[in-house]
Amino acid sequence: MRTRVLSGCGAREARASGAGPWEVDVQIVVRRDHRALSVARAVRDAVTAALSGAAPGAQVTVTVTNVV
Repeated sequence: MRTRVLSGCGAREARASGAGPWEVDVQIVVRRDHRALSVARAVRDAVTAALSGAAPGAQVTVTVTNVV
């Protein structure tokens, strides 16, 4: 499995093989006045859309690591 941490942000991408789907993990911090689930879903949808051309079928996981 090839794994790469993207510098400057809370994201990691991995690919088990050259033909397998990308696995993208995104870690976010959410403001206290926002619903964490809604924000996480919006981030997942945005990342999935951004990858649709380069990595169709990418598995995107979003984790809320903190609330401020």
